[in-house]
Amino acid sequence: MPQPTSKGFALNEYALMQAVADNPGQTQRAISKRIGLSLGMTNILLMRLARKGYIKIRQLDWKRTEYLLTMKGAIEKSRKSFAYTLHTIRLFHQIIAAVQDSMRREYETGVHEATVVAWPETAKAVQGAVNDLALPGLRLEYAETFKALGPRPGTVFIATEERVPQPAPGQRFVTLLDFHALRFPSPE
Repeated sequence: MPQPTSKGFALNEYALMQAVADNPGQTQRAISKRIGLSLGMTNILLMRLARKGYIKIRQLDWKRTEYLLTMKGAIEKSRKSFAYTLHTIRLFHQIIAAVQDSMRREYETGVHEATVVAWPETAKAVQGAVNDLALPGLRLEYAETFKALGPRPGTVFIATEERVPQPAPGQRFVTLLDFHALRFPSPE
């Protein structure tokens, strides 16, 4: 089920408008495949967006139909793109703040060496957040998976969606990022 957003505008509608804007001459079948919806749902959304004035439907001949984004649709798509960008920036700032709070809290309790279990993309964000803290003497190692970490003793910061195993003897796990808490509804 599409998530509703402001003014009854749904994520699937936004994806459909993006697909039409990117390639106005494509068929309904191509649009549905691109956005991952059934052909029937794509048809319903195209008709809904046409009624709202966001898309214009032109019959080229008995077999071909053209879908075009209207000026109203382009404005709404731009507004929505801007809202998604702001939402992403806010989310990123929340992630950085959460990482810094956890890291600072552990550092103040005497943890100056630790391992971070994180996928490469997340590890880069964690590393950037920690570098901004300027915690003297803090040494972090990174492991992509718990398997790569192994039974190494010490504090282990968890910044992955991987299933967390039982800590090995001498290991202490600290959640650096709670991915479930980061799942916010789409922007208004």
